[in-house]
Amino acid sequence: MSANKEKVFVIGFQKTGTTSLEHALQFLGYRVYGGDKNLMKYTNTEDLKAYIKKSLDSWDAAQDMPWPLFYKELYDLYPDAKYILTIRDTNKWLRSVVTYFASIRIPLHKKIYDVPCAEGYEYRYKEVYEQTNEAILEFFKNNPNFLIMKMEENFDYETLCGFLNLDEIPQDAFPHARNNKKRKLPNYKLYRDIRSLYWNYKKGY
Repeated sequence: MSANKEKVFVIGFQKTGTTSLEHALQFLGYRVYGGDKNLMKYTNTEDLKAYIKKSLDSWDAAQDMPWPLFYKELYDLYPDAKYILTIRDTNKWLRSVVTYFASIRIPLHKKIYDVPCAEGYEYRYKEVYEQTNEAILEFFKNNPNFLIMKMEENFDYETLCGFLNLDEIPQDAFPHARNNKKRKLPNYKLYRDIRSLYWNYKKGY
């Protein structure tokens, strides 16, 4: 990472355009660290901060769950970093999460939401999503190093580059998930049910 490039942290939940933003940051030359389930293991704040510091030492940015849960620790360590909250309409987010994850039992999600899976426990996913976003918004209120990027509104290089103080704005289309056949399959409940049964059986749940 160059000396004048501050770290960038994407602190939005999954299914809010975080992968698109990851690809955009990579296109702009940032080395992006992904989700790290080990963050959930720490009960001591100082040990957690030491782990974060060590893990991010050679990276320019980080995104994906469970980073949004540790925005305070990140800010304590990197007060001059850039923070981007990716959001989308709550109901659209919830539909996307349930469609994609269905009844698959994911240990990381269990730790985050404290319920077995997304399907059937939508109320809890919605509660955690909204409460965390509200807390982040309050924490970074009036902070010039904080940006909200909302899907279908300002997901573009002009917004991103302006926030990062980059003079050159790519003329390429902003990255987005391909609407291919494989991504459409989870829209069918039978497919979701079969996939959930398969993965839960494979993992021994």
